[in-house]
Amino acid sequence: MVGRTPELFGKKVEAREVKIAVIVTLMSAILIKGGTAIAAYMFTADPSLPWLNNPGFHGFSEMLYEFTSANANNGSGFEGLGDNNPFWNISTGIVLILGRFIPIIGPIAIAGILANKKYIPESAGTLRTDNVTFGIMIFAVIFILTALSYFPALALGPIAEFFSMH
Repeated sequence: MVGRTPELFGKKVEAREVKIAVIVTLMSAILIKGGTAIAAYMFTADPSLPWLNNPGFHGFSEMLYEFTSANANNGSGFEGLGDNNPFWNISTGIVLILGRFIPIIGPIAIAGILANKKYIPESAGTLRTDNVTFGIMIFAVIFILTALSYFPALALGPIAEFFSMH
């Protein structure tokens, strides 16, 4: 793999396009876990605030789900979370805007960069992107990145809550 450049439609995918793709890929995890971390900090700074009714593992799960839903869905939340207040409205609104527009802008930027490049014929150093090996490699990277991004947060909330119930 060293020294081989992937090509898409005869255009070399270089560092600039990969950086944009990485930012788009990691943006979701950063927004969800960063928002959850800020919410957890706000709760520990002043536990008397009325927007979290369940301290402990379930409260962490509520905060994690709130930001996950704002990032990728419609902004729903667990019941028990007092989510109609300035903190949740502003923080989830920011996550919703960034979680929707960054994944739209990134691929358009990549397409624009690739459109401006000249066609390059396939050579011995070309990393083909239309075969099973490349597909398995991409799937493995996505799976590992997702597992490393979300499993620690899931272990802190839902899994810990499950084990504390039994």
